[in-house]
Amino acid sequence: MDKIWYKKTARNWREALPLGNGLMGVMVYGSSKKERLCFNDGTLWSGYPKDYNSAESFENLEKVRSLIFEGKNSEADALCEDKLKGFYSETFLPLGDVLLTFGKTDKHILSRSLDLSTGIHTVQSNGFTSELFSSYPDKVTVYQVKADKRFSVKIKAKSKLRHSVGTGANELCLYGTAPDYAAPDYLRTELFPIKYNEKKGMAFCLCAQAFTNGTITNGKHSLKIKNATELTIYFATQTGFHGFDKMPNTDVKAVMQKCKSKLNRVEKNYNKLKKRHIADFSKLYKQQSISFHKDVDMPADALLDSVKNGGDDKSLCELLYNYGKYMIISGSREGGQPLNLQGIWNHAVRPPWSSNYTVNINTQMNYWGASRAGLSECIEPLVQMVYEALQNGRKTAEVNYGCRGFACNHNVDIWRKTPPVQGDANYMFAPLCGVWLANEIYAHYKNGFLSAYQDKIKEIVTESARFANDFLVLHDGQYVVCPSASPENVYMHNGKKCKLDYASAFDMGLVKQVFRNALEICEDENLKAEITEKQEKLYPFENSANGICEWHKVYDTPEKGHRHFSPLYAFYPAKIIGYYADREKTEWVKQLFHYRTENARQYIGWSAAWGICLAARLRESETAQKIIRSMLCHSVFKNLFCVHPPFYFQIDGNLGFVAGINEMLLTEENGIVELLPALPKNFSESGEVQDMVVNGAKISFAWKNGTVVSVSADKPVRILKKHISDNAAQENTVRLVASLSE
Repeated sequence: MDKIWYKKTARNWREALPLGNGLMGVMVYGSSKKERLCFNDGTLWSGYPKDYNSAESFENLEKVRSLIFEGKNSEADALCEDKLKGFYSETFLPLGDVLLTFGKTDKHILSRSLDLSTGIHTVQSNGFTSELFSSYPDKVTVYQVKADKRFSVKIKAKSKLRHSVGTGANELCLYGTAPDYAAPDYLRTELFPIKYNEKKGMAFCLCAQAFTNGTITNGKHSLKIKNATELTIYFATQTGFHGFDKMPNTDVKAVMQKCKSKLNRVEKNYNKLKKRHIADFSKLYKQQSISFHKDVDMPADALLDSVKNGGDDKSLCELLYNYGKYMIISGSREGGQPLNLQGIWNHAVRPPWSSNYTVNINTQMNYWGASRAGLSECIEPLVQMVYEALQNGRKTAEVNYGCRGFACNHNVDIWRKTPPVQGDANYMFAPLCGVWLANEIYAHYKNGFLSAYQDKIKEIVTESARFANDFLVLHDGQYVVCPSASPENVYMHNGKKCKLDYASAFDMGLVKQVFRNALEICEDENLKAEITEKQEKLYPFENSANGICEWHKVYDTPEKGHRHFSPLYAFYPAKIIGYYADREKTEWVKQLFHYRTENARQYIGWSAAWGICLAARLRESETAQKIIRSMLCHSVFKNLFCVHPPFYFQIDGNLGFVAGINEMLLTEENGIVELLPALPKNFSESGEVQDMVVNGAKISFAWKNGTVVSVSADKPVRILKKHISDNAAQENTVRLVASLSE
């Protein structure tokens, strides 16, 4: 299923539909009477480069460690939160809205639809059709209206930032400046959460040029068009951003002129631009596909309601999977910024968690499914962001922690902030988040088609491993991470809630994975020798009554169904604990996984997506199906955006869902592929996968009644015989094996 459609215009932003070209994002309400287009530019953020590194952090690091080793964990928490802190990240901002008020058109639409395979949004009413697309090849967004009868339209623009609007001939420009600082939305007591007083915030501009067979007149702040049957508007955006380490341009006139020049260079031929856009977009979208053989022609809100009322969910799963692919293509393209908490779509000046890059899970999850879904081309912005964070993170490693390599804590912004924020130590203190980012990128590199970025990836992995190597502490004959948190969770110790310990399963999993990666790609022989020596003495994973031990020893945890599955990182997304190779530890993983899911009390999109991934790798098909259904029933808005309570959009749930379905259909361990490892019964009747990417090979297969009946690959692959019919059609590139040892 490749189309999302509705019978009614969106009533609010969470019902609108997203478009984007990796540089700008647009949310469209879909109306033939009062259309609203909400624009974002991926580089429009508050602030400017700021240095929050602190020598005071390093001065107190050993004190925190000593307190932890002495069992004075609550004191360690307090000292960390006081002395090892930094400041908050900056905020991804909305640019502005374009409002089109039509006269002499039918206000009752027949449909508004988004074709996921072409990136074309269409609105139809009686005698009226509009189309909208955002072109990566031409770096513009284009809106066209055609009508049987003559219509009029008034075009206005506004922004939630400080702005002005001007017109000229067939042109309308919205321009202004971003704030110097925008406080996170969770700081409820800030007296002045939005600050412009320094006047260092970047300038921004949105320009629109209108072409019509009617007449155009410009008002002071709007364009008016009369007696038209055709209208085409071309949009471009520009900001004063020109580098993570450079002060932004605050000159509004200069930025506006650059925006106008960009728009003037665009060929004003709608059909040619549309053709180029579709060719570019569809090429990426069609590089890989899945089908559950259950197409349903039903409005998306009705489809969602049918699942909530007990209906079959295969159609919605396929649509949501394709929607995730669509979002990756629309929001992450070479030369742009990577997908943040909301992708490239945000309408609030103080969005949830600043709509930043939260790198203790969320940013990584945005890309988990990308390369396997044939979208390696869309990963370049993530590689570039981490490479830039590495430049700042070297200073953080040295100044804050006295280490070589690069450190990065849990909030990153466009200025590539790497020190901690302020707040609770269980999220604020997270210097190994750079290690997770490096591990994520290296996993995609190994999966294939990122060789063009090999040098950067090699440096990222090497420098993250160097930091992990230096940050380890020898304690009782074993190397441990200290201080060490399990993201956002707490435990009870001496009657108090504590946040920091040493050797959390999460942190030790990160270190073990980056050491393995570095030994594969690093060229620094001295570093490799140090890593090899320390590997044998790394603190091991332990078991407890509830499964794998979250911290260095067993503690009681007040929140039994905690939303993070961080202690299971070594199993998924990492590959330190193998399902077949480490059966005992896999049982520990399974035990904690069930403990968390059976006690969960919140419906959180990204947590559900991680749960699907874990259930699939655990080969628990019905558990995966149970989580999928819960996610569809409780964690999806009407426009199919995923929900974070209470009513926030976070894109990681959508994109993590892609990874979960991938893992459900295909998994890999030690170079051997397993097909249909966790296919739920209601998906088993029939289906097919085309060109799913695994370790550089593109694998295609089809199944009936839960058994693979055909399989092919464009390169030699080894595939487990499990779930494959004895008389399955297969190409000579496929070698079936009975176990991982073959």
